[in-house]
Amino acid sequence: MFGIVFSLLMAVQSTAQPGPPDEIKEALSHAEALYYAARFDESIALLTRIDDVLKSQAGRQQEKIDTKLRLALAHIGMNETAKAKAFFMGVYALNPEYALDAQQFSPKVMAVASDAKNEQAKVRCSSAQTDARSYVEAGEIQSFLDLRRSVGAKCAVLEAMNSEAAEVAYKSGAAAYKRGEFSNALSGFEMALELSPEHELAREYADLTRGKIQVGQDRLLVQWQADFDAHRFTAAGAAYRQIVAVNERANTTPVSHIRSEYRKTLSSLVESWNQTCASGDRATLNAIRGQISELLPEPSFGEDIRSQMMPCGETNKPDTSATVKGNSSGSCFEMQPQLALTRLKTRVDPVFTNELRLYLKANPQVVVRVKARINENGDVTVTKMPDGNPILNSAVREAVAQWKFAPIRDDAGVRCVETEIVLSLKLAQ
Repeated sequence: MFGIVFSLLMAVQSTAQPGPPDEIKEALSHAEALYYAARFDESIALLTRIDDVLKSQAGRQQEKIDTKLRLALAHIGMNETAKAKAFFMGVYALNPEYALDAQQFSPKVMAVASDAKNEQAKVRCSSAQTDARSYVEAGEIQSFLDLRRSVGAKCAVLEAMNSEAAEVAYKSGAAAYKRGEFSNALSGFEMALELSPEHELAREYADLTRGKIQVGQDRLLVQWQADFDAHRFTAAGAAYRQIVAVNERANTTPVSHIRSEYRKTLSSLVESWNQTCASGDRATLNAIRGQISELLPEPSFGEDIRSQMMPCGETNKPDTSATVKGNSSGSCFEMQPQLALTRLKTRVDPVFTNELRLYLKANPQVVVRVKARINENGDVTVTKMPDGNPILNSAVREAVAQWKFAPIRDDAGVRCVETEIVLSLKLAQ
């Protein structure tokens, strides 16, 4: 039996392919039988081969621990305490919290295991100290906190660095506060307090920063409500995104209220769409589609509501409105630039000739607004360029015509859209 298992493990190792899960378990069971038969040399030989095989395999932590534990026990059986301790250290390297049952093992085994656990903790702590020092010196206090949590409170040298790390976090928060970056400031103060709860300045500034954030939130909420009520949806969407960014969990009362208002308005528009669909009034349908596109604060918002829109495709009455732009598959609809650009896959920048470089030096901040049509395949056709420098316009036209978008879909399938692309041109420093 031993020869069969041993040869199988050699085959697994030589091909660098993980064997069937039951093969390792079978080998471990056989090694255990050899151990209880006091055939320690044979047990160690087989376990060493298993240990080598498991090193090349991801996961399987429990089997790796079992193998090293059995190796430690077999070496104790041969009175090789130093080797047993080394394998116990391997066990605790895999799981620092691993515990032996004192009722199942002899006092000698428990003593060697305890010694190995303490030694491995020192090794782990020494390595962590080096990383912790580099994190504090680099101002990466979040990384220091993560390391501290992973090592636990048993590493005294890390605990001794708490005050120093807290001061670094506090100073980082104070600098962010002066710059008006209140979210970053609060993060710094809260990290300082986690490391040093008695840090009074961090506590005072944290309370002050929360007040600043709340005032800003209230102001944004008032601005959003005014823009939303006035149907200035582009501005309302910008305020909404700021509010969500500050409320990191995005499920606070203001965010819930705003999303509820958006959903109510979106549901009303979808209901209007479905009522108009039967009449085939394409002008009204396109107007509703445009309102929905403008309303959405995020491209994916309200997908469950929009999925209720009835298909109003080629069965509708012919379009007689001059505002609807026809193409081979139906009509293009207007899309806000912000929404269109979320679908951008490939961007090509304009090529600046020497003449254009001189022009941009004389005009360091040039904004060009390009009217464009994006077809069903995501290809771009420039439909209108502003008056201005013809050479600049030509370079911009050639670049934008090479842009590529992901296909844009709605309830009727893939659509073409009309949009405006805004380019801010300046020479690189």
